[in-house]
Amino acid sequence: MKRNTKLTVLVATLSLTALLSCKKSFFDGVPEGQYTVDNYFKSTGQVEAATAVLYGAPWFNFNCTYSMSIGDVYSGNSTGDANAAMIQFQNMNVTQSNEYLHKGWASLYSVIGQANVIINNVNKNASLLTTVTVNTAIGESKFMRAASYFYLVRLYGAVPILSEKDDVTKNYLIPRHLATDVYKFIIADLKDAENLLPNRGSTPGRVSKGAAKSLLAKVYLTQKDFTNAVTKSLEVINNEATYGYGLMDNFADLFFTRNNNNKESVWALQWVASNADGAYGTGNVTQAYAAPYGQELTGGTDGWGSFKPSIDLMRDSIAGDKRRKPTYMMAGDRYTELLQERGGYTYPSCKSKTGSNVKKYVVGNYNDNASTGGVYSMSTGINTYMIRYSDVLLTYAEAVLGNDASTTDANAIAQFMRVRKRAGLESIPVTSLTINDILRERRLEFAFEGLYWFDVLRLPQAQALAKLSNTERGLYESWCGTGNIVSSKITVNANMLTFPIPQADIDNNPKLKEAPVAYY
Repeated sequence: MKRNTKLTVLVATLSLTALLSCKKSFFDGVPEGQYTVDNYFKSTGQVEAATAVLYGAPWFNFNCTYSMSIGDVYSGNSTGDANAAMIQFQNMNVTQSNEYLHKGWASLYSVIGQANVIINNVNKNASLLTTVTVNTAIGESKFMRAASYFYLVRLYGAVPILSEKDDVTKNYLIPRHLATDVYKFIIADLKDAENLLPNRGSTPGRVSKGAAKSLLAKVYLTQKDFTNAVTKSLEVINNEATYGYGLMDNFADLFFTRNNNNKESVWALQWVASNADGAYGTGNVTQAYAAPYGQELTGGTDGWGSFKPSIDLMRDSIAGDKRRKPTYMMAGDRYTELLQERGGYTYPSCKSKTGSNVKKYVVGNYNDNASTGGVYSMSTGINTYMIRYSDVLLTYAEAVLGNDASTTDANAIAQFMRVRKRAGLESIPVTSLTINDILRERRLEFAFEGLYWFDVLRLPQAQALAKLSNTERGLYESWCGTGNIVSSKITVNANMLTFPIPQADIDNNPKLKEAPVAYY
């Protein structure tokens, strides 16, 4: 198919079923057999099938390399050396021609486009559908649209706002809108989602009212609206039973495919492993980049060890923390869930120049996962966590702290300690909390989940710049993680806290290089 020359991020609104690929451009035209208002959206089953798409395919390139390259590599949680595009994130010199940057931008706008299509078509066929079906579909779509914009505004600042009212087939030259207006749009969408969604999803994995409140709390926290952030997170915490949330007892259990959509999963991308004969773009590819180099663990042609824990992250670890081993592998670590046909896997001493490899999202080969659909090359079935319940607890603690140097608030400490207790650190006394306490806890809790960059961004800018500039991005001399550290630190300035809009999209829509305008 001939590649559409219109703004790449906008043409996604034409399709509900386009599958994305790490290896090709986000969109190569309108797929045959697309669903339209004329032949679809006429029953609850059809609407639910359409909204199910929002949990996977359009997020594929976001999940493929973009999320971890920004959230963990750019922030200094991880090294990244798969190719030139990833190395730019490692060196914090990402250019407008970066492949991952373009695909990630396009992926987020794909979510927005498909959400807009659903909202339009459900509204057009509302008379044929139940009120619950209409409300839930629009609530899910507005939640996903808001989530995409929340990523975009934090990463790029002013970006084009596209609602279901925009017909981009007639006008795709959309200007950027003020970041303040993007946030207003996000909050309006999430408030609608909060009102429209049920207390629990109709099926496991669907977002609910509690998910909308949780995301809204994070948006308020990012805007330093601490009062509303406390209110929204507390509405979730005080209604755990209503929304079905809670912490898993064992941190390691979070990262088994069999435990997808557990009680801690507030919102997760839903993946299904597929082989070469299946539909590429339905599986989670994180294992391909995270598993130690060589195909021993995956049993396929992947396992590249591109993402590795940074020395800086490992220095921040706490002795006795039960999260360490399920998060990253070190010499002598034994994993009975991997290579089960051989009785387990012991991580050797010479696999990387940081002396470790990522374990989180590494689930093993086909036999290790046969009961949950197997594993294929670049395709596993483990969900990608976007919001975990522990995130809600720590969001609350951070919101209570606000701009204060420290807090002794009993409930904030109690929620913080729930996370720590699961990590086996309850014996370490905590009588007050600072932003550094919370940031370190979030780093250890959510490493390799794409969150750390956004956590650092919430610091006062001078503090964020100092922290990033002091982050060790170097490696040991030896592949065994021994010898001297060849240090690498980057002097970070304010211009490096946002990313450039991809040049390919500017070429297609020159308005993207103009000054942003008001939306409201």
